[in-house]
Amino acid sequence: MLISLRIKDLILIETAELFFGSGLNILTGETGSGKSAILTAIRLIVGERADGEWIRTGAPCALVEAMISPFSSPLFEEIDLMGHTAPITIRREVHRSGKSRCFVEERLVSVGFLRSLLTPLIALIDQSSTHTLLTEEEQRKALDAFAGLTAGTAFFAISFAKEEKARRELDETLSLSLLKNRELAWAEECLKLIEETHWEEGEEERLHQEHNHLSHTQDLVGKMGEVLAGLSNGVPQIRRLSHVLEILMRQDSSLKATAEQLKAASLELEETERSLISYTDLLEANPSRLAFVEARMQKIEQLKRRFGSTWEAVEQKKQELSAQIERFSNLEEEIAEKQRALEHLEKQNLLAAETTSKKRCDYAQILGEKVLTELKELSLPHAQFHIACTKKELSAHGLDEISFLFSANQGHPSLPLNQCASGGELSRLLLALKSALAAEEHSRCLIFDEIDSNVGGQAAATLGEKLKQLACFRQVLCITHFVQVAKMAMDHFLVAKEERGGSSVTRVRRLEKGELEGEYHRMLGCTPTKGVF
Repeated sequence: MLISLRIKDLILIETAELFFGSGLNILTGETGSGKSAILTAIRLIVGERADGEWIRTGAPCALVEAMISPFSSPLFEEIDLMGHTAPITIRREVHRSGKSRCFVEERLVSVGFLRSLLTPLIALIDQSSTHTLLTEEEQRKALDAFAGLTAGTAFFAISFAKEEKARRELDETLSLSLLKNRELAWAEECLKLIEETHWEEGEEERLHQEHNHLSHTQDLVGKMGEVLAGLSNGVPQIRRLSHVLEILMRQDSSLKATAEQLKAASLELEETERSLISYTDLLEANPSRLAFVEARMQKIEQLKRRFGSTWEAVEQKKQELSAQIERFSNLEEEIAEKQRALEHLEKQNLLAAETTSKKRCDYAQILGEKVLTELKELSLPHAQFHIACTKKELSAHGLDEISFLFSANQGHPSLPLNQCASGGELSRLLLALKSALAAEEHSRCLIFDEIDSNVGGQAAATLGEKLKQLACFRQVLCITHFVQVAKMAMDHFLVAKEERGGSSVTRVRRLEKGELEGEYHRMLGCTPTKGVF
């Protein structure tokens, strides 16, 4: 349940703190006093949209903080709160930009997380909520909740989705069988090409290295031939000239140094020639090997263009082709297996849908009678109400189309809600439905915003009685303008607007027993709301 609500700088509320009771909590106040601000605060807590315009004038941001009695949720695992047994504190901050921050026990969470966490616990019901009754989906959900089918129908929807998926997969496999011969031939051709190439892991890098070496070797052999040819012509000539210069040195000793230099050069050239011959002997030009390497590299490149840019990609494609060929080989067995699986799901789901349909029809009558009883007690003595279960094609929701049929007037046939009910009648019908579902619905807290609009007199008194009865099962918060409803409160809160410093400020406080009569008189127009704070 909603234990407390603290509000700061929201709309006209400067600061307010409310501690709610576990039964029927009533909020009253003059029109425009700021009751809607309290509902806005609760809407923020349950994850509805925020608006920077809601921040009180002059304040940088608005703050709403709620304390909720302990509850369990699988979502707590995401924020490390599993097993938390103390009341849960929820906080939401709204900034001028319209952006907001949400906290659960000081853990920052998204608005979507907050909505998913609290929507099952806190239900806000206003005049717009009555229109949800007009949809087939909401009517079906209400009946399923009453019949205890909510969990079962959720499981059925999952099973039906599996059936639809199985049907799609079977259709795809049947379509594939029509292309079997062509696709099989293509897969076998591709696999043969990959296998015949025998591309080994790391081979491409080795081929590149060898190709680089062979290409350079071919070039080196050619160039070294030119160098050695020049040396073979020049070395003997220099050797002969050195010999001549040695003879001349005997005749003229001044040539001695020059003769020694030429002799040394001759010896160095001879050593250079021997070294180059030894180097050339080590070089092995292999044009045929180079051609083989280039052809191999080209073949690998062709594989890469068709099947993937790396050895790993081509290897994966090879595995896929092998699996595809194997699948084609066993396609008839696969089709038969998928047909059996689909038939099993169809039978299982049809049986479950028929069982659900029978239970819906049985409980539709019971719920219809209970709602009708509630309606008659809500000053609609001539009301007619029943729930029609019409068979339709199997869907994720089963075999039934659920329709609430209603008439408020004697002698008029029951019609679908969107064709017959007024706003006041819908309000009472919604309360009658909530009363009938009180023991089955999971929401811990029901919040009614002027659900008694468009009713009055004895109908309002009866509506108050119904709210009090509903509060025996759930915590109920209700904003009302009717004394008949307010008198049923277990906890009564007054919302009033004061003028302070030239601006309006909303104040909220719980009324004590001795103050209730004064508020009842104000609601009846007997006394103004002055000095209540």
